[in-house]
Amino acid sequence: MGATALATVLGALAIGGADDARAHAQIPDKEIVEIVRAYSIPAGRMSTALTRLADTSGVLIVYDTTLTRTLTTRGLEGTHTLNAALEKLLSGSGLNYEVAADGKSVLIVLAQNDGVRSDAVGAEALPPIDVGAEARAPAERRGRAYGGAGAGQDPYNKSYVLPNASTGTKTDTPVMETPLNIQSVTQQVLRDQQAITIEQALQNVSGVAVGGGGAFGGGTPYGDINLRGFASDVYFRNGFRMGPNGSGIDGISTIQLANISSIEVLKGPGATLYGLLEPGGVVNIVTKEPLNAPYYSIDQQIGSFANYRTTIDATGPVTKDGDWLYRLNMSYQNNGAPFGSPIELIHGQDIFIAPTLKWNIDAATSVKLEVQYDENRSAITFGSTPAFNGQFLSLPRNRNYSEHSPDTLKTFFSALTWSHQFDNDWSIKQQIAFKRAEDASSFRLPAFVQDTGTRYLVERYSGESARQQTAFSTNVDVVGHFDTFGAKHTLLLGGDFYRSSTGSQNFINFTSFSEIDLFNPVHPGTPFLAAPVPSGAVSNLQDTAGFYLQDQIKLPYDFSILAGARYQYIQQKSASGLTADALTPSDKVTTAEAVTPRFGLLWRPEQWVSVYGHYADGFGAGAGRIFPGTPAAPSKAQEFEAGVKLEWFDGRLRATADYFNLAKTNVPSTDYAHPGLGFVVLTGEVRSKGVEVDIQGEILPGWSMIATYTNQEVRTTKDENPAQIGQRFGRDPRNMASLWSTYEFQTEMLKGLKIGGGAIYRDRQPIYDLSGLGLQMSNPAYATINLMAAYSFTFSGLKLTAQVNVSNLLDTTYYAETALDPTASGMGLGYRLYGAPRTILGSLRAEF
Repeated sequence: MGATALATVLGALAIGGADDARAHAQIPDKEIVEIVRAYSIPAGRMSTALTRLADTSGVLIVYDTTLTRTLTTRGLEGTHTLNAALEKLLSGSGLNYEVAADGKSVLIVLAQNDGVRSDAVGAEALPPIDVGAEARAPAERRGRAYGGAGAGQDPYNKSYVLPNASTGTKTDTPVMETPLNIQSVTQQVLRDQQAITIEQALQNVSGVAVGGGGAFGGGTPYGDINLRGFASDVYFRNGFRMGPNGSGIDGISTIQLANISSIEVLKGPGATLYGLLEPGGVVNIVTKEPLNAPYYSIDQQIGSFANYRTTIDATGPVTKDGDWLYRLNMSYQNNGAPFGSPIELIHGQDIFIAPTLKWNIDAATSVKLEVQYDENRSAITFGSTPAFNGQFLSLPRNRNYSEHSPDTLKTFFSALTWSHQFDNDWSIKQQIAFKRAEDASSFRLPAFVQDTGTRYLVERYSGESARQQTAFSTNVDVVGHFDTFGAKHTLLLGGDFYRSSTGSQNFINFTSFSEIDLFNPVHPGTPFLAAPVPSGAVSNLQDTAGFYLQDQIKLPYDFSILAGARYQYIQQKSASGLTADALTPSDKVTTAEAVTPRFGLLWRPEQWVSVYGHYADGFGAGAGRIFPGTPAAPSKAQEFEAGVKLEWFDGRLRATADYFNLAKTNVPSTDYAHPGLGFVVLTGEVRSKGVEVDIQGEILPGWSMIATYTNQEVRTTKDENPAQIGQRFGRDPRNMASLWSTYEFQTEMLKGLKIGGGAIYRDRQPIYDLSGLGLQMSNPAYATINLMAAYSFTFSGLKLTAQVNVSNLLDTTYYAETALDPTASGMGLGYRLYGAPRTILGSLRAEF
């Protein structure tokens, strides 16, 4: 529909009401309005629901804003034609609609059933779609019609903020109506920053850091995610737990972003919905869904340290009727030094493929099969750094006292998900998933420094390790909507079961050391005269089952209540021995159970402001072994949180600020009654409290930004060692901040040009004291500066984007992790992982 026709309709609505507008509208195009799309629109305000409908279906909705001011809707789930979707969404609202189409665009006009127009003037169009505009590239214009999974799945969505999130409640709920702190990292943010690692993505969220892995330039594929001061090796993929606690083989730093639509972060304990977890929060990766319109892209990246990465994304219908949809995501990366690290003797390679097939059986039922395979080959460096009299020596950042230490991590994942919408109010969804991870490494690890009288030699021992983990899970969620005495309920009933089996076999050679000069290392050093021998094997089997109930209640006067609880059961048994073929089962099978409630209250007096508070319990897997070998019991946690959320510019800019007080109890600490054996006792307690601020979105047309700030104090409050009480816990600095901003020029002359930049700040970072005396040490504070520039243009029907990003522009030296014994005398070794140096990454992306 051209601009003249649109102006006629808008004018008719403003002057003569909807009836006159219908007289000017053209006859609807049956082929357009009967396209079946999948919708996921939660219950809530009618105006918000209409926005989601317009986003999903690519139509223009015109109506008098006063018509929907006090209206709500039960929402919409499942696949429907446009007419059927409107009927269900507007059911009981007293509104009617007319559809007009000209074969290219669709216009929907809303009015009251009696045809009487409200006295207010003005009409609102949701969202701002350029109907009939020719300036938009053909591919981008087609992208507006991509429906089926909300705004976060639209490959052309340029937003830095998403209106809804599901990780906090397992229901697709507006963030402004969720009494929890939940943040999202969108597709556009990942593209603008050219994020390759999960660490780069999560730097856009307050209170979150990734440590111990190659993301910082250390060259190792392992790491963990720190949330509010507590480290975890667990993340979630569409709600599925990836990595049992303590396995350490899932490769946090090797997570591939090729098939990621967005990343959602829930702050605080997530045990009520997700079971065994560290209490800092939940990181949930939302993968890309098959779309009902064709979309293809290929992205080639080339960067510093011989970094080459190719990414492919293809999706669309398999059959003409759109009942079968597919998506294929692939990536290949080969770099002279993994993750942008300049450290000598290491390199990396990663192959990733993730096909997905979806069958829309009917308007209410769908089945999805997805498979994901990742093979990561890298080389390990251990961060061993010489120290003299308890002080690190200043040496080149690329120094590596190990030899080439290869590591191969293979991960296979598959899931079958089905869902059914019984009616407008009740639905069910089940996922059955399987994962297998295998890791094999061979290493040359520095052990100590030998003083020969004429020079210092680094003595290194050799070893090998093989680890594997198999996990099976299933979960079922039933969601229902109903009213009681003026209160609107969204009820969630669910249950899940996880079975995780892990095993490891280690080989160590402590009888023959290889030597290399400390100040003038010449590789490969002296040879190893003996091969590694079996040094221990362990197997663990963990079964967990949980049942949870949650109710989201919308009350009069814009109040909302969230109440939920979970019953959790865990059973663990283990076996150990010298080799995997000669394991001796533990005498005791460890079992534990807990009920973890949570409560939240939110008040939204105006559309742009929400005030909330909540309480939650946590329940985490045990870490370590109690003498004489019993696995440690799970830990517990309690958190109180209060915060405020603000939205401006029709939700395009959002700010969240909160205060939290989180205590984790039953924390393992060293068993001094049995020194040197690695046993723990469960007497510890750690308290984390602080303030977080997150701002993201669009300030002005074309100007987007992200700003975060964290002030947190994480200290040990109980420990078997009195020297540790009151000391800082973990490795997170007290103050962390980030800023990122981009501007896409709006003038015709500079159309398609985008520039941006930002900074990452980290306060003084604690150094782990290897002496055990609780001494306070820290690395200096630092800041890194990042820049980007991109230019998008259309060529032969393709949308092309050329881009370059510079990270750590000033080549600042900083450290991701540090451990040292400050009381040591003479020459020795500490542990220090350098942060990534200055890196440049260029790319060319084609979309069609």
